[in-house]
Parts: sequence; C-alpha cells; structure tokens
Amino acid sequence: MKSKLSLFLPLVFVLGLAVVVSCSSSGSKGGMGIGKSSRQRLAIALLESPRAQFANYHVSGRRDNATALDNMKQTAAGVPAARSSYGTAPGGYVQLHPEMLRAMKILTDKGYSFHVTSIAGSSHSSRSRHYLGTAFDINKVNGVPVRSGSPYWREVIRICEGLGATETLGPGDRGHSTHIHVAWPRPPGM
Repeated sequence: MKSKLSLFLPLVFVLGLAVVVSCSSSGSKGGMGIGKSSRQRLAIALLESPRAQFANYHVSGRRDNATALDNMKQTAAGVPAARSSYGTAPGGYVQLHPEMLRAMKILTDKGYSFHVTSIAGSSHSSRSRHYLGTAFDINKVNGVPVRSGSPYWREVIRICEGLGATETLGPGDRGHSTHIHVAWPRPPGM
C-alpha cells in the first residue's frame, strides 16, 4: 500500500510547485516527517519521552510564556523559544541550540530521567547562556532532588561535558545548591 506522501509528491512535481512538504507516515507519533529541522525533531522526541520533564512554571513564581515547557513546545512547533523579560532577562526570542537538545535526548537514551526548570526563560546573570538558547537547568535526576549528597547529578554533568558542555555548575558552586546548570559555548559573535 502506498503512503499518502508517495501519492502526493508526484502531483507536487507535476504542478512545478516549490514547497516543503511536512508530513508523517500514518501511525507515527509526533509528526517527525520530512521538513522538520533537527531541533524540532529533538524537541518532539523529548516532549514525548516519559524520562524528560519540563517545568510549566518559573522558580521565581513569575508567569510568562517562557517556561521550560513553553520553550520545548515552541521549538517543537518550529518557532523560536521565548525568553523572559523580567529581572536581567532580555525578552525576545532565541533558537534553542541543537547540541544542547541532543544532549538531553542522549541522557534519556542512557536511561536518565530529569526535570528541567529553565532553558531560555527566567532571570539569570546578565550574560547567561540561557538567553542564547545554549543552557538548561535540572533540579531532579532519576526522581531525586539535586543536593550536594544526592546521586546522579555528577554523572549528568560528566555526560554533558563529554557532549560539548563547557559551563557546568552544581552543588558546591555559588547559587547552584539545588540544581545543575549545563551550557554549551556561546555562538560566534555573542
């Protein structure tokens, strides 16, 4: 039986239309078909994973459309992720870094579960890599809150460093007693 895509594509070419077809085969979950960027595919896979959880709130209690969950949904939809606009947060939008998203996916593939509290949103230091879409914060790993004596968080940092993270903070680092922060290099010119 031919897929809907194979029946549709000849029509597109016969008519000479220059379009990008975004579809999925029937029965596939998440619409991970032709036309989706790698960041979209990764965001969709992460949203579908029971191992990756994304906060729908800011730790500060502020409300906006830039929570970790909002950022993942925006990226899955193919639009830039919103940044918060309170405190030192600059507002506006940013594309999430594909290598950062890939690291999250690899963590789930390795069997880790985690709760992300912040990606591009919230208020951080004024030059935070969160605002560049290259950082995320985790407050729980495998259901255990991140604290100095808790297991797993050091392993997550080690894995992320092996995947290109160049800024890693956690318990023992100022302001990170209850979460870990991992970030990838600043894009050129940033």
